[in-house]
Amino acid sequence: MPWLKALPTWLSVNELNSASPVYNTDAYTGQPMTGGGLNFGDYTDFNEQEANEVSNTKTGTLHEGRYRYVQVDSSATAANVKTGTVGYLKNGSSVANAVILTAGSGQTDGTYTIAGVGGGGTGAQVQVVVSGGAVTGATVTQPGNGYVAPPTFTVAAGGTPGTLASQLTSDVNVVTSADMATNYGAGAVRPVVFLNSITPGNFGFIQELGTATVLGKSGVSGLAGDYVNAVLTDSGEVTTTAATGSPIGSTIGRAIDTPQASNTFKCILTGPVVQG
Repeated sequence: MPWLKALPTWLSVNELNSASPVYNTDAYTGQPMTGGGLNFGDYTDFNEQEANEVSNTKTGTLHEGRYRYVQVDSSATAANVKTGTVGYLKNGSSVANAVILTAGSGQTDGTYTIAGVGGGGTGAQVQVVVSGGAVTGATVTQPGNGYVAPPTFTVAAGGTPGTLASQLTSDVNVVTSADMATNYGAGAVRPVVFLNSITPGNFGFIQELGTATVLGKSGVSGLAGDYVNAVLTDSGEVTTTAATGSPIGSTIGRAIDTPQASNTFKCILTGPVVQG
């Protein structure tokens, strides 16, 4: 998923709804046609002028930020994939790596193969080295599949067991509607903003950084500078929290304009904020 200096598309960025991961399709067969220069996962950074120039103003005006060519998950709710709603990019379903969480002590030295526990998937295995009674190394030997959350690994070699934390592979090119993001479990990576309606299963652009146009829920009010929030299981429309005090766990950014009920307004995306 390379960064592109320019986007090779003849349509405005906020009007793409393509059945092809490479944008172009054969007019007769409907099959993807390579060579157009745009591929699934490509992204680019626009300044304000560039973003304005690639906008379909009937849909909305785009602003500075990062835009990515993604696929909308086939299970997404079509009505919640529209201009200004928040969606969620997902993790992959295999184990990418394992790191030592606790080394343990008094364990029997040797090399052990450990299966992952939990996470909803199967088949992940890690090879662990115990030296001097403690875990000194861990390597993923089988990534497994079907995980919606990272599995755990515990070394059963006597003494005080060592434990490992794992991370799933990254598949940041698939996005779903907010109401369906809980199907990803802990695999929901981060919020992004839809630019236009995209048919579930099709491909188009989302915005993941910069100044985005978001859609306020009915009854939303507030001031510029307020926290902008999106909630899993909801429609993807946003709420706001007063700028005084701490942000909440679902905060995705700060309002630039006065928040608008049932209408769009601009916010600066900061990514998810979790209190701690």
